[in-house]
Amino acid sequence: MEKSTATQFLDLAARSEPIARQLALIGRGSWPVRFSHVTESAQPFLAAALAANIDKTIWILCPSVHSQELFHEALLNWHASALFLAEAEFSAIQNVLPDPEIAAERLALFSLLAREPGPHLIVATRAGLDQVAPRPGALNSNVFSLRRGETHQMHALLERFAAAGYERVAQVTTRGHFAVRGGIVDVYSRQATLPMRLEFFGDEIESLREFDIDTQISVRDLNAAEILLGAADEQDGKVRDYIAPDHLKIDIEADGKSDAEIQINEDWLGVGPEDFSGAFTSTASEVGEFAAGDFALVEAKRAQFLKRLKEWRENQWRVTIYFQTEGGMERFREIIGD
Repeated sequence: MEKSTATQFLDLAARSEPIARQLALIGRGSWPVRFSHVTESAQPFLAAALAANIDKTIWILCPSVHSQELFHEALLNWHASALFLAEAEFSAIQNVLPDPEIAAERLALFSLLAREPGPHLIVATRAGLDQVAPRPGALNSNVFSLRRGETHQMHALLERFAAAGYERVAQVTTRGHFAVRGGIVDVYSRQATLPMRLEFFGDEIESLREFDIDTQISVRDLNAAEILLGAADEQDGKVRDYIAPDHLKIDIEADGKSDAEIQINEDWLGVGPEDFSGAFTSTASEVGEFAAGDFALVEAKRAQFLKRLKEWRENQWRVTIYFQTEGGMERFREIIGD
């Protein structure tokens, strides 16, 4: 199968001497392995290149929620299955009700990590590792799996939902609800993105699908689904409990107290004379970032970019420019032209 363009460039980056040298250290477990002079825009690309060559679950730790969001958004260009662990909200401190969407996202991610060994790539915050979470084993033991074609007595299933604290209502409107209409059961699991609809033919689950909460229209057929029956409110563990001994941590903008195996910083992290041989800063490499305004408003920057582009092409370089959106790409074409 032909590799995607993104995968090809990750491979090229991993084979470059500075990154290949550090990957060899990672392979030997020579911790910590440090990457200095990595400009902010290049950090997600470098993390993706490392993840593509490390067959382990990796936790990327960002210094703030804002930096985490930006990092994850850029990382998806290179690693489409990267996971995002939102920080928990604390109603006692913020005097607001916790966002049920965030709570569900966290439960879904914890359930995935407890159930599937990976490897996964998870973007979190350093502070988020010490937030409370259900113990990994508690989630596993409280997940109830359903599969299309299975046989279940419907009344026994409803009793099980009720015993787990699910509320029976006329129409499902939020997580923790279930509703019954003839041979149809709607249930909104506590960790699910969408509610699900089970249609019974006798005791057999004939149909299983997700549906939209507002329109009540089915959006996706499912072969199987999971319902979290307990442990949603049992927060007697910590997020770091999900970091297994064979997992690796990548600390972004690490400080001197970081215990992460891999550390990526924009500044110099090493000891002795400052080394720019593996730099990803805009002044020392050809990895850079341009904002839309740089082209629309600053003519000098545009001229500088076009001059550099001409030099690259004359030197037979393969030049790649990537965009977060189709709109950004079209705007670039309009401004730069042929």
